[in-house]
Amino acid sequence: MKNKQIKNKVLNDIKRSKLQAEAVANNNLEKAMQDDKFKNLYLQIKSLNFSIAKKEFLNQPTSQDKNALSKLKKEIEQVLKTLGMKKEDLKPNYSCKKCNDTALIGTDFCECFYKKINQEIINNLGVNVDKSHTFENAKFDLFDNPEAIQKMYEKLQSWCEGLEKSKYKNLLLCGDTGVGKTYLVESICNNLIQKNNVVNYYTAFALNDLFLKYRSSFYEDRVGVLDGVLESDVLIIDDLGSEPNMKNTEEYFYLLFNERLSKNKSTIITTNLSLEQLLARYGERTFSRLCNKANSLMIKIQNKDLRLKR
Repeated sequence: MKNKQIKNKVLNDIKRSKLQAEAVANNNLEKAMQDDKFKNLYLQIKSLNFSIAKKEFLNQPTSQDKNALSKLKKEIEQVLKTLGMKKEDLKPNYSCKKCNDTALIGTDFCECFYKKINQEIINNLGVNVDKSHTFENAKFDLFDNPEAIQKMYEKLQSWCEGLEKSKYKNLLLCGDTGVGKTYLVESICNNLIQKNNVVNYYTAFALNDLFLKYRSSFYEDRVGVLDGVLESDVLIIDDLGSEPNMKNTEEYFYLLFNERLSKNKSTIITTNLSLEQLLARYGERTFSRLCNKANSLMIKIQNKDLRLKR
């Protein structure tokens, strides 16, 4: 699914949620209005609210009207109780209380929109990012060097906090199998999602399949295929080097990293390969985009296989 399609789907889902909440509230009101006592009180309250608003606009006293309104509201609550309802049932129960299911706060997208966008992307990729994997939940006593690992986590958490202004847009996490790279990159992913970044998460194998799909498609079918990996705020590539080394793979990775750097977008990579192996596998051009010290933060995680300690 393309980014624009995901955005439209999320907006439609939010709109549908809004309409459903309003439909339920309207249905409850219609049922309540069938009771004559409720209907009479409801119309009195409506009329009194209008009268108060008019008097406030004309700077006229409203204390008596407000006292009367307060009494009517208590009466109508009692009537609702006999009908098996509460006053809250007559108002839409929006899933997001911040934007009332409009997806907007002012002219900016609401936090709920970004969360749904990221979840939709992850769902479409089939990548199950464990939401319990966070910086706060990390257990350092599993590591051989807990103090050094804790400092590294703190450094990366600070990097996430200041990502927008950081000169380091690329993050390369190297280390052998089982040293904790997946937990760490999922902690970074969850942290960035909480900050409303649009994150796209691919295994290197899945990304290679996407390149293959792009390469084998007719020209008119290629439009939008790579939008997600090119346009997302943050792209995570897990286990770089595990993908098949096919024709043009090196060229596609170079174009991807180069394009994202030119747009000042962040790319996070985990790999079991050493820097020497990365250079040998992807070539000097790709390596320079990936491991340039001017814009890339490279971290080597050294530890015995954590899976053997659990």
